[in-house]
Parts: sequence; structure tokens; C-alpha cells
Amino acid sequence: MNKMIKIPVTAACVGAGLFAASLLIYFFNLDMKLMALAEPIVAKWYDRIERRPMEPPHCG
Repeated sequence: MNKMIKIPVTAACVGAGLFAASLLIYFFNLDMKLMALAEPIVAKWYDRIERRPMEPPHCG
């Protein structure tokens, strides 16, 4: 197959595949399911961060 045809056909196939994957991720809500699995791991790391105490706002 000619390179002038092969490159756009390959790009179109890759684009269609990525579009189909994004629809599947959206339809089955896979991004939020992944975050539900990752949240406990991230929460352990986040809870260890040292924080400054909150100061009350100064009026005036």
C-alpha cells in the first residue's frame, strides 16, 4: 500500500480506537471505579503530610 494512503488510514484507525475506548470508559464509569480503588492508597500518603494549624481570620 502506498505511504500516502497508509499513514492517514493508520491515523484514522488509531483515532477511532481511542474514541471507542473513551466511550467505553465513559459508559461504564471506569474512571471513578479506578479512583475508588486508588483513594485509600492516596489517602494514606495525604494524611501523613504535615500541616500548619489554621489561624482565625483577622477582622479589621
